[in-house]
Amino acid sequence: MKLIYSILFAAVAAFTFTGTVSADESKPTNDVCPVKGKDVDGSKAVEYTATFCCGKCVAKFEKDPAKYAEKLAEAEEGKCAFSGKDVDPDATATVSIAVCCGGCKKKVAEDPVKYLGELSDS
Repeated sequence: MKLIYSILFAAVAAFTFTGTVSADESKPTNDVCPVKGKDVDGSKAVEYTATFCCGKCVAKFEKDPAKYAEKLAEAEEGKCAFSGKDVDPDATATVSIAVCCGGCKKKVAEDPVKYLGELSDS
């Protein structure tokens, strides 16, 4: 009987943890469209994958993506936004940039780095 309860507990814990991770990844970083300055509802967004030098920098960025978005936008291509070291292709974080409409989504998708700096203001 203890074995059954242990298995059920493990299954519930795994399901709960997985659900939490998925919900956090899909949440937009901003409340205001970086193109037009209008409110967004999160239903339209562009996913941008940022690359860093290590997992420590990924964790720092993931704690507050809006706070560090401008730093990321200003980073030299191929260099970590925090350390300036070469990026590791395995050290990535995805940021969801919400927009107000399809036209803005197209603009942000064409050059997401251009609009990253606008996220800290929203």
